[in-house]
Amino acid sequence: MLIDILSFYLPPHSVDRASFKMTLILGYTVFLLIMNDLLPSTANGTPLIGIYFSVCLALMVISLLETVIITNVLHHSSMKYQEIPKWVKVIILKHIANMICYRWPKEAPLPPRKAPEDKPESTNSREHPGHVAGPQITHPCAASLPELQQICQYLQDLRSHLTSLKKESELQEQWCHVGYVLDFLLFRIYLLLISCYALVIITMWCIWISQS
Repeated sequence: MLIDILSFYLPPHSVDRASFKMTLILGYTVFLLIMNDLLPSTANGTPLIGIYFSVCLALMVISLLETVIITNVLHHSSMKYQEIPKWVKVIILKHIANMICYRWPKEAPLPPRKAPEDKPESTNSREHPGHVAGPQITHPCAASLPELQQICQYLQDLRSHLTSLKKESELQEQWCHVGYVLDFLLFRIYLLLISCYALVIITMWCIWISQS
């Protein structure tokens, strides 16, 4: 159970957390099969330690389901999402994020821009303001109108492609924030369930000792 709790600190966007939890559940199932032969059989029903093992397995399955939900939110194709709904922004990104004290990542400051250096004017322009240095040579392609239109079309396609990529990355980043907030929230709920379960087991243990 401690390893299952620590697995929530694995980054879900870069590590396959679900595979780790499935391996953990598989090892725990083998452990239960071994303990099934070692536990004494009682006529009063299932012993307390058997109930403890069963509920631990149920909690680990719930943890796996939570990981599946978060992975689906983080790695889902952002092209299927137009915009984040307003209720998601208000409930998850505002209220729930403030409730669990979620810290938003700060953007790195942009480097300062260098001031353009003033290039010295040529001596010919200062001495002879009306003098032209030489005949202007035009490229043969510059006089061709169809080729200029084709270049403009290429530039427009490139600009629209870059705009779509930027919008897609922004949508993906927003949905990643939604996934992180849900991950933090479900992790705290999972810790609350385990804490309540531990208190119930300790109470039942104390009652059983007092009666015996």
